[in-house]
Amino acid sequence: MRISTRQIYTQGVEAFHQQQVKLAKLQQQISTGVRLSKPSDDPAASSKILEMEQSISVNLQYQENINLAEPRLALQDSILASYDNLLIRVRELAIQGNNAPMDQVSRDAIAAELDERVNELLSLANTTDANGDYLFAGYQNSNAPFTQTLTGSISHVNFTGDDGVRSIQIDEGRQIEVDIPGQRIFMQVASSQALRESAALANTGTGVLAPASVVDSTQFVAGDYEIRFTAPGIYDVFDVTGGVNIVTGATYSDSQDINFQGIRTSITGVPTAGDVFTISSGQFEDVFSIVSKLSETLKSGASDAVRAANIEQSLGDLDNAFNNSLDARTIIGGRLNALQSQREENEAQVLGTQSSLGKLRDTDLAEAISQLSLEQTTLDAAQAVFARITSSSLFNFLK
Repeated sequence: MRISTRQIYTQGVEAFHQQQVKLAKLQQQISTGVRLSKPSDDPAASSKILEMEQSISVNLQYQENINLAEPRLALQDSILASYDNLLIRVRELAIQGNNAPMDQVSRDAIAAELDERVNELLSLANTTDANGDYLFAGYQNSNAPFTQTLTGSISHVNFTGDDGVRSIQIDEGRQIEVDIPGQRIFMQVASSQALRESAALANTGTGVLAPASVVDSTQFVAGDYEIRFTAPGIYDVFDVTGGVNIVTGATYSDSQDINFQGIRTSITGVPTAGDVFTISSGQFEDVFSIVSKLSETLKSGASDAVRAANIEQSLGDLDNAFNNSLDARTIIGGRLNALQSQREENEAQVLGTQSSLGKLRDTDLAEAISQLSLEQTTLDAAQAVFARITSSSLFNFLK
């Protein structure tokens, strides 16, 4: 077969080019540390690498979610720890105020501190996180969930949040709640003297019933009571259980106290004849009312018997409030432990996947350097042979 000089040069240049491409690729792998720079280098491995990279990305997002959830739960626990300390202080003041030899001036001073503690309670219950979201408001976290208001003569705290609980994903099949509903902690304190109020649907006046509370534990009898307006500005108080009036023909004044059976309430507005308001035994009382009633008891100058009975009831209610907080903190502690465990699991999974990914994607430097030396030697040999061949000519022998 006849091989032309042109063909020799063409084949030689092509061979050199292919060898230099191999050298360039090896040099790139060594300098970047990456064996596969494009899917065509190894399609099967590239597909597996993509899956691993997606797995790492997802797990890193789970870690970010944990980093967001942990400080929120830690802040809730910190606030409840302050709340516990506040309840302990209120309990101390209640016991101190029940000291019979104490004069009224001293009791007024204790009551003044209790009033400040109510304000502190409101501040704790309305705590916000770093984003300005209220911790204990549920889904309604853009507005303060606990607001103090006046209905008739009664100052009380309303809850305007909800029981919504947000969850955050921390693993493929696992979410964790990052909220504790504030209503359950602050507004649902179990109490044997809890009351609930309602207005009859058939009422035609504008009267609004304020929250009722027990102000004299020695006179209180649990039951159902109705405030019945028999004429404009005239009402009876009817004991539904006993079937008798315990107050008859009382004169109504807007926002004045209404007292019976150790209970105090108030109505504002203009009730009409036939309007009925019901006060009956309830299940829960809010912690703000518990502390406020302690203050009122101390300021009222009540007898030793009434003061002792009211404070004894308040101490029991404070214990229940403390138990609410303890339950919430136990839940938060469990969630924080779960976050820590999941973080460690996610880290282990990321490290394991990164190790497998490195074996597929990263350059084996020892092997690549050896291969580079081999390819360079091959290129040098090819160039030497090419030089020998191209230098051969018939004219060299015609001398």
